[in-house]
Amino acid sequence: MRGLYAAAAAFLVAGLGLRLAPMSVPRTDTAPPALPAATRLDVAPTSTSPAPRYDAIVAANIFSQDRTAPAMRFSPPGRAAAPTKPSGPTLKLYGITVGPQGAVALIDADPKIPGAEIYRVGDLVAGAALVAITDSTVTLAEPSGPLVLHLQPAQRRKP
Repeated sequence: MRGLYAAAAAFLVAGLGLRLAPMSVPRTDTAPPALPAATRLDVAPTSTSPAPRYDAIVAANIFSQDRTAPAMRFSPPGRAAAPTKPSGPTLKLYGITVGPQGAVALIDADPKIPGAEIYRVGDLVAGAALVAITDSTVTLAEPSGPLVLHLQPAQRRKP
């Protein structure tokens, strides 16, 4: 039994010694790694197009009152352009209900009006005729074909 206590005490002293002892940081090679010839940074690019000038972008005052939005979004060379928004209005179906006058749908279609609007079968929703309302979908007749809006599943609240 005394042997176990002695071993535990020895491990405790050794652990404290390792914990409190200063550690030396291993030295690293200070020479930069050699790059293959194809990826060297000092080699001129082989493309024939001139390098873009970023001076105008850096010097521009982004907080200026005279500043206008650029005609085309800037995209650095070698990067894909950001995806564009859909050309038409974005439609979101918020709810469907059936009343004494028939089914109605709550759709956010007009960006000029805050919130959603109430539509019935036959109404125009963002230029498309509303042709059908079911318990979970609304069908719009667009020139490119029918557009079906689906209700999003309800999110359960956690108690």
